[in-house]
Amino acid sequence: MQQSKHQHQTQSLRRCGLHAVNNFLQTKNYTCNEFDRVAEEMKRETNNSHYTYFLGNYDLNVIERVLLKESYELQWIRQNQIINEELIADESVDGLLINKIKEISFIERLCQWEPRHWVCIRKSRNADNTFEFYYHDSQLKDAQLHQTKELIMLLQELQKNKDNHLLLVKKIQLQ
Repeated sequence: MQQSKHQHQTQSLRRCGLHAVNNFLQTKNYTCNEFDRVAEEMKRETNNSHYTYFLGNYDLNVIERVLLKESYELQWIRQNQIINEELIADESVDGLLINKIKEISFIERLCQWEPRHWVCIRKSRNADNTFEFYYHDSQLKDAQLHQTKELIMLLQELQKNKDNHLLLVKKIQLQ
């Protein structure tokens, strides 16, 4: 596994969702203020909180709304769905977002925080039509480069835990 030379944001507070989106989009356009504004807008619409004030911890709804602004949609990978090269090589798939269970610290347990963490995977096509995948975990120093077979094995392993959520990120096709 090699490291990438691409933009990679590391985590501050509980803003892994924000960093996963920026890492996927390869931009620094989105800030915690923008994500907080989206979360507050959704709270007014739904009467439900979609984040933890000041800290982040943004839920799927906030992430999905921000990605929609960028013309992306999310598609769940079902628990029984086969993860193979055909699934991730699909032309409409630009990457994945993964919400996974993680080990939490003593302080996080005391605060009764959900042990969930967002990571993203960006797909890149090489000149020879093979793919490379950049795994961005904001808790790591840099993105990790995976080849197709290696990525499939990683996704299959994550899929074994029913508490992990794997989502394909697809560019919305304009009609």
